[in-house]
Amino acid sequence: MIDEKKIKAYGRAVMMRILADRETKKRMEREVLSIIRDKVFDSGRNDPYEVLGDPSVFAREYLDEMRTIYPKARYIGGGGGRTTGRSYGYEYTSKATIAGVPLVHINTRPLGLAKGIIAIGSVAVGVISLGGISLGVISLGGISLALSLSLGGVSASLWVAFGGLSVALYMAIGGLAIAYDIAIGGAALANNYALGGFASARVAIGGEARGMIAIYYQKGFGDYLLKLPATAHQIVGFITTKTGGISGLFEWIIRLLF
Repeated sequence: MIDEKKIKAYGRAVMMRILADRETKKRMEREVLSIIRDKVFDSGRNDPYEVLGDPSVFAREYLDEMRTIYPKARYIGGGGGRTTGRSYGYEYTSKATIAGVPLVHINTRPLGLAKGIIAIGSVAVGVISLGGISLGVISLGGISLALSLSLGGVSASLWVAFGGLSVALYMAIGGLAIAYDIAIGGAALANNYALGGFASARVAIGGEARGMIAIYYQKGFGDYLLKLPATAHQIVGFITTKTGGISGLFEWIIRLLF
């Protein structure tokens, strides 16, 4: 079954490389789309890029064949890959793929979806994704969801998250940070370690701290309390004597800040 969207996208990529007056270009576009459909149908495949290759090459060959019919039409160039452009956005899909997934996909159209190893767009899904809404192994965006590292206004990750609102299993850093292991932020909530203006965790350090161990400036609530200021050595020693140990990363953060 022919995918009409792919046919039209390939046709636009071809026509972007051809300069002609408006009426001529409309007529050429109809012919180009008809040729693309026929060749794709005859091939038994539905991806014109696989069947016809680079739109730049197709555009040059088409102009050479139609030179006597359209003598004023000119080839105006364009790089490899899949590219479409309109006043309301831009889209580029690299010809290079990994396991059938484009190496790079850029789609800046409103609510346009970009899917690739590297994805950039209003909505981006990829190993590395950048967009208004991004989903990937490493994600950056307004709303960012990641397996490893996320950075965004609203950010969530299985490993590390940075953002205005950040949620992670391992470590979250942000205005409001929520994590299982380590949270750092204006308000920091965690199961194990929290550091912030307001901190709540098994080991909490902050202006107001709530936890089994509460190390605080203004208010502390917990079983073991230590009022700041104190040195990093004193803080680490206090925690280890009460719990028997401390996360290596959290100890490094304490020594960095105190």
